[in-house]
Amino acid sequence: MASDERTSCDEIRPLAREATRGGLDPVTRERVYGHLAGCPTCRSVAEEERDLDRLLEQKLPRYAAPLALKRRLEARLPGAGEPPPPHRRHAALRWAAPTLAAAATAAALVLLVPRGPTHLQGDPLLAEAVADHLRVVYRDHPVDIESGGPHQVKPWFTGRLDFALPTVFPGNDEFTLEGGAVGVYLDRQAAVLVYKRQLHKISLFVYRADGLSFPKPDRSMGRALASVRQVRGFSVIVWRDGELGYTLVSDVNENDLLRLGAQIAG
Repeated sequence: MASDERTSCDEIRPLAREATRGGLDPVTRERVYGHLAGCPTCRSVAEEERDLDRLLEQKLPRYAAPLALKRRLEARLPGAGEPPPPHRRHAALRWAAPTLAAAATAAALVLLVPRGPTHLQGDPLLAEAVADHLRVVYRDHPVDIESGGPHQVKPWFTGRLDFALPTVFPGNDEFTLEGGAVGVYLDRQAAVLVYKRQLHKISLFVYRADGLSFPKPDRSMGRALASVRQVRGFSVIVWRDGELGYTLVSDVNENDLLRLGAQIAG
């Protein structure tokens, strides 16, 4: 495969999730659908993302979306705006039909995690952490680059993200680095690093922090000040370091996750 084709796939795959949920602007959406129509590998990724949305809809509690939210989602459905060019219209329509259902699922996914004592209301960083971690847990292959050590994982992200990934914690006797992938966290690209402690998976999301509101720090974690929350049985740690934000989430206990967080922040 030519290098430009690899670049195209690397660019499209992180967008597959948003494409299946109707969350892209019309121009980007048409470009993604055109690529999916001719790339079986990326099409498989998009189908997996759509299946994961359906699975999360079944597994997590749902709440009725407000009418205003439903209208905003409807406005973002494929078909809103200008139609694709004739030579791509068939491919776009083929992908638009399943996406109509997926976009309806998205309305539920926005409100999947319950409100109340978990501090999730008005805190999208935490809500996104739980949903994205479950995507890691449910995926058969959550990483695109398996770990051969940090010197293999970190260079893999070069050119695949719109920011420079800092040093990657290589793991130790307690926490094993399984690998990494490019994902989408809220509305931006993210490096997804997957660690493991015994049988428990741990997700680390690294993303640009600009424009985001971080919860008030309540814990000292190595050289970082972090916010620690319990969300539906998951420990979630959020912190900011310069221009980058970090979210660490797992079902391991809080103290275990704090030890890993201190290693990453250090």
